[in-house]
Amino acid sequence: MLSVLVLVLTCSVALTAVVALGQPARSAGQTQPKKYVTGWLPYWSTKAATASVVDNTSVFQDASPFVFDANSTTGIALKADAGEWRQMRHKLRAAGVAIIPTVATDLTADQFAWIIRNKQRRGAHARALARLVDRFNLDGLDLDYESINFGSSSARATVRRFYPALIRDLDDRLNRMGAVTSVTVAARTGASDPNWRVFDYAPLGRQADRVRIMTYDFHWSGGSPGPIAPKWWVNDVASYAAQAIAPRKVSLGMPAYGRDWFVKTVSGTCPSSARATKSRTTRQMNAFARSIGKTPHWREKASSQRFTYVKTYSSGGLTCRAKRVVWFDDARSLRAKAPLVDRHALRGIAIWALGNEGAGTWPSLTDYGRTLAKS
Repeated sequence: MLSVLVLVLTCSVALTAVVALGQPARSAGQTQPKKYVTGWLPYWSTKAATASVVDNTSVFQDASPFVFDANSTTGIALKADAGEWRQMRHKLRAAGVAIIPTVATDLTADQFAWIIRNKQRRGAHARALARLVDRFNLDGLDLDYESINFGSSSARATVRRFYPALIRDLDDRLNRMGAVTSVTVAARTGASDPNWRVFDYAPLGRQADRVRIMTYDFHWSGGSPGPIAPKWWVNDVASYAAQAIAPRKVSLGMPAYGRDWFVKTVSGTCPSSARATKSRTTRQMNAFARSIGKTPHWREKASSQRFTYVKTYSSGGLTCRAKRVVWFDDARSLRAKAPLVDRHALRGIAIWALGNEGAGTWPSLTDYGRTLAKS
């Protein structure tokens, strides 16, 4: 450091640059990364999640404590402990990170359709949401209404039609308050994709300031084993999203977890518990692999780690040995998929869930952020 200062002081050109810019010149390796990361801070793990943000503010554009639940037209409950919620706000503000909490819901399509198809009830819901911003001095809100995809077909059609109207009403209110409106949607690969049709990308994207796409759970707990978020699929979703929505609004979801599936019975007769799918964070997956002497193997096409093992089960008089397979994303997965941000000119990535990530995550994201800053 001393030699650098001497060099600056003895070089008039460099000194002029320093005075003009008001800050020390940085070498190429010290380029400040672009702030392209956001993510959700789960209410059940607030300390670890908050630490992930405050320790890596150089890449965070904002952060979303996952703390609210909309349970009726005007009823919105705080799911987090009040003291922990207060501490999260204090630490994020002190770190200079914008706070855009997430509001989730358990309302079905039929219940939600009843609210939003009526202008007065829809407006009342938007007002109830906006009051959160005023009460807690927030920088915006993120709506993650996943359960509205489940219900009668007629209700789902109503939700698809009127959900953008709710986002418009909310956005009008929040923008007048100087706050932003974010909407989280499930992954779709095209306008005709039959999955998650309640999320009509184009009109939702026109009304919201930001759109986060849950590009994970390609293989889920109730289905067959496989990678959680293979790169080829994430790319397909990103490609469609960039056509339907202004790309600068879009953040791609990145999983910090994996799953452990039953594959087959090796010997004996298995109790039903042997067939359960287990979810673990990336950090837990690495620790689990070490604990049973397994080394995860990288799968390039899937951009994911994988390993298998055999476990003995005994319950209710039944005993068996069962083969299981594990797939999970880690820092290498992030390195493989983060460049999709630049490829499709997107806003960035959104991590589910902060505090769950494994070793090497933040150096990888910071290094890639530097390349974005130079592009």
